[in-house]
Amino acid sequence: MNLLLPYLLILLAVFALLRNRSHRTYKEKEESFWEKEQRANQTRKQDISNLDYIQIPPELIPDGKYADPQLSSLEKELARLGNCKILNLSGISNTDLKLKYGAANLTSLSEYDMNFTSLARTITAYGKRLAELGHTEDAIAILEFGVSCKTDISTNYTLLGSLYYENGQPEKAGLLADTVRNSDMLLKDSILQQLAESSDAFR
Repeated sequence: MNLLLPYLLILLAVFALLRNRSHRTYKEKEESFWEKEQRANQTRKQDISNLDYIQIPPELIPDGKYADPQLSSLEKELARLGNCKILNLSGISNTDLKLKYGAANLTSLSEYDMNFTSLARTITAYGKRLAELGHTEDAIAILEFGVSCKTDISTNYTLLGSLYYENGQPEKAGLLADTVRNSDMLLKDSILQQLAESSDAFR
């Protein structure tokens, strides 16, 4: 036991050192966050009228083209969103938004970002329903719009990829995979795997 005591003391000292270092790092990060948050809350309101707002092309909303209740409901939501301001602010924290555009704009920017979330979900649901009904070209068009908006909904990409293969457009599926590969989406690897599986299925 006496022989082990020095090693035990060393281990305890190492653990204490690591714990203190971790605590210090956490405290430094916390102080840095609150300092940044304070600066953000003092940032003056900036002009946000010329930001990269998303516009829904009217031709992507063929009102009443197909007699399907689910499509009709989704078309109404797309039409509603067409009258809203929409911004894709994914990955940008509220603190960073306030720092860049001013704290007074946070409420509006949050609303525009929520509109984007609704848009992304609606686009995916709309494309999926069109595909289920066999309207492949229309499904591809709306899902391609979702990609152009940089949606982070994985189904938008995987469904579009499978439709490309079904429609005899493997080159477009390849370009879609490149788009995903060069993105910073959290589910990038999973999407790429599913796109590869679609490629194998249609060979």
